[in-house]
Amino acid sequence: MDTQAIYRKSEKGAEAIATRGHGVSGKQRMLLILVDGKKTAEELIKLASGMGESAQLLQQLETDGLIEMVAPGAAAANPAAAAGLPAGGELGKARTLATRLLAEQLGPLADDLAIRLEAAKDMPQFVEVMKRAYAVVREVKGQAAADRFGAEVEAQIQRA
Repeated sequence: MDTQAIYRKSEKGAEAIATRGHGVSGKQRMLLILVDGKKTAEELIKLASGMGESAQLLQQLETDGLIEMVAPGAAAANPAAAAGLPAGGELGKARTLATRLLAEQLGPLADDLAIRLEAAKDMPQFVEVMKRAYAVVREVKGQAAADRFGAEVEAQIQRA
């Protein structure tokens, strides 16, 4: 199995989730739920590692026709999109904006979160740190400030 391949649920897989059918085991069902057409096989295997034998479970889902690889070449044609990143390096711009806004809102309290934002390698990591940053801004400055912070960063990402 190509660990950089991106999988999505097939019609059969979507039906299995909706109806709890097709003889899908509990572990397979949990992994099938994680398949979203954006994550690589490697990411899915890591997310499901606690279930044991996650690579084999993913392979079985493909063999059973419950998942299918996204069109070949999709990841190669646009590696940023395949990785869940905004096009044109916009993740870097979003990181910079979020870091600046945090520093403006929180001053020295922003240092730890700013370091974590700058270290985010991909959009899922960035989003996780942003959730925490939003919560901290809300706790320190209030809901309105947190909403402005989140809206500005989200607007930067959507411009991608």
